[in-house]
Amino acid sequence: MTFGLLFKYSGEKMQYDSAGEAWKKALQKVKLNFKDEDIKALENLGKLLGKTDIDGQLSRIEVTQKFLDEQIKNAEEEQIKNEKLFKSLSIITGLAIVIILI
Repeated sequence: MTFGLLFKYSGEKMQYDSAGEAWKKALQKVKLNFKDEDIKALENLGKLLGKTDIDGQLSRIEVTQKFLDEQIKNAEEEQIKNEKLFKSLSIITGLAIVIILI
């Protein structure tokens, strides 16, 4: 849903602004749960919108997609690591409570 809003707002702004400026404003308005470096990558993508030919834009989109795919992979690895950490903390906390109550 959020990406839909991003493209909708960007499209609306393109009536008045350049594609790159509309994209940047849309990124600022729509709240995305991305890290700053992810937002920067999307902003850099927007800077080239409408300024290069189709092949140039497609290659830039592919580079951005690869970067974001790597970020997704890193986030999934971090999630797995954090899940293990929280499970361990839960067990330790449970054991501590049992020891205190005994």
